[in-house]
Amino acid sequence: MNKFKKALDNNQVAYGIFSALKDPAIIEILGYAGYDFAVIDLEHSTVDLSTMEHMIRAAQVANISSVVRTPQDDYGTILRAVEAGADAIMVPHLISKEQAEQIVAMAKYQPIGQRGLDTSTRVAKFGGINVKIEDHMRSQNERLLVIGMIEDAEAVLNIDEIVTAKGLDLLFIGATDLSGSLGYPGQVTHPIVREAIQEVIDKANNAGVKVGIPAFKPNQIGEVIDMGVSYLTTPAVDASYLMQSLKAHLESVKLKTNTNKGLS
Repeated sequence: MNKFKKALDNNQVAYGIFSALKDPAIIEILGYAGYDFAVIDLEHSTVDLSTMEHMIRAAQVANISSVVRTPQDDYGTILRAVEAGADAIMVPHLISKEQAEQIVAMAKYQPIGQRGLDTSTRVAKFGGINVKIEDHMRSQNERLLVIGMIEDAEAVLNIDEIVTAKGLDLLFIGATDLSGSLGYPGQVTHPIVREAIQEVIDKANNAGVKVGIPAFKPNQIGEVIDMGVSYLTTPAVDASYLMQSLKAHLESVKLKTNTNKGLS
């Protein structure tokens, strides 16, 4: 079951997190914690394809949807991710309708795309599927979500055309890269950046394409939901959150230790 897709289909806000830590146990933990999806990051991490496959297995065990962020327009990685059983692929730096159509062609079977067919893969139960090939192709097209990341000023300019690309299921706004592209690096709440984000959300929603975004701080969650997003990553990345949590915990422990020493 694609928990992520089910939440969106039911018009519920879906919650996820980017996973840069290279251990399938992290994905299981996120699932047991109640997250709807985990983004297995092959763009900014050193996760290899074998580990990715184990992380997808872990997601299925823990009832959390697996979203694989691939390198930009990389057919080899996209194909391996979907054939390993990923519930969605997320492709960075989408800037045009033509590019969106190419991504869909890589990820989806005919008649929507041009994805190569091999029934010996994991998603086809290593040749053990008991359905007709055309039924398998249709069910995989329905199950798999294709997500394009809006991270460039050029994408904002082209958003009217991008949202018309057939087979592009969702958009995700990479707010940090977008802020840099707009001339305000790291200032994701700058009025000009927020205006561009709102434009993307409004035009996508009007076209029936749902949009996600990171919520870097808890107090941003209500704001971005009010802006019209349907899914979000919070905290943004597991590695950063682990670092911040451990650092805060250690500082708290040291403070208490020093305070107790002062009272003795």
